[in-house]
Amino acid sequence: MRKAFNLILIACILIGLPIYAWYYLSKGTQMRKDAMADLSPKAELTNFQSSLEDDSIFYSDSLLGKNWIVAVIGADSLRAKHLDVMRKIFNQSKDEFSINIFTIVGLFPGELIRDMSQILQMPTSKTWLRSYMAANHVYPFSAEAYSIPEQMKDQDVILLLDKNGKIRNYYSLNNQQEILELVRHIPVFLSLKDSK
Repeated sequence: MRKAFNLILIACILIGLPIYAWYYLSKGTQMRKDAMADLSPKAELTNFQSSLEDDSIFYSDSLLGKNWIVAVIGADSLRAKHLDVMRKIFNQSKDEFSINIFTIVGLFPGELIRDMSQILQMPTSKTWLRSYMAANHVYPFSAEAYSIPEQMKDQDVILLLDKNGKIRNYYSLNNQQEILELVRHIPVFLSLKDSK
């Protein structure tokens, strides 16, 4: 009886574990292939300039050569919530990946740029650049600079911009499913090879 049990156990280990491992590896491979298909280039970065919080001028060419997560966040009641999503993405990713974030944030009337990073509890990092603009300029500027699709032009979005200036995907911050998709896509996006 003991010998039969040992044979069954060995058979499970020799046959069952490889089948189990193959199943999960193939599932992961398929997830990566699906993400790669979703991350095919959608548009190209246009030329623009913007001022950063330290009053320096930032040119669109400065985004070339690195992969960027770009967030466009207007001045509305969801601003703090959407910035919190960005903070979580940054904190979850910064240890595993070299992550670069560029945020364009809308200002309410009377808000001063010099106080905003502290008010909005933005992390201090050389890889997180911040540009603040008047509320009525955020969406038109971003739609033009990043070729944001018509259905997303007047809402908070995150986009993935590769090192060649190609926009790989857009995600609405108002849609929880799209945020989850973004989180799944970030590791694949950050590991993309050059595709000129």
